[in-house]
Amino acid sequence: MRLVTSAVMATLALTLSACGGDDPPPPEPSTTATTPANPDATLPPMPDVAKEFTPNGAATFVRHYVGVMDFASKTGDVSELNRLSDPDCGGCQDYIELFGDTYASGGYLKGRDWTAGPMDLRFDRNRDDESFATTTVRVTAGINRRSADVEEKQVPESKDRVSFALLYIDGWTITQFGIGDVG
Repeated sequence: MRLVTSAVMATLALTLSACGGDDPPPPEPSTTATTPANPDATLPPMPDVAKEFTPNGAATFVRHYVGVMDFASKTGDVSELNRLSDPDCGGCQDYIELFGDTYASGGYLKGRDWTAGPMDLRFDRNRDDESFATTTVRVTAGINRRSADVEEKQVPESKDRVSFALLYIDGWTITQFGIGDVG
């Protein structure tokens, strides 16, 4: 991101200097809203098995999805989370909005590592029906700052049973998720 910003600024400076005149140089860009709180965060690659229409593929996909949630929470980059989520998945959209809006308004989340525990899976071999996975999602303690206008807040560790519904159409997609076991 810094490299892109520097290149844009250099191009802008050259363009302005070619126009002549005594215009003041452009101000340095503010990186408050665009610099991730965790610059070392990397998007986890999709494991090949997570692309399979198998029970192991479904379980691996859910673990990958939780890993992508972890990445989005640390960077505000929700593009992959959005791609893996059905647009009608309310739980998915709530987190996409939370992570995206937090970083867009100059906020951040720090130290909050997301992991999935052992998986209970109800795999449906009919591709037109959803499969269900339930796991314990653990999010470590950390710091939350919802926007540049508010103070940092310590957030305790959380451990919740979370159920995911997923559907396979040219790859897995999370269609819904929420707290608790599938009934």
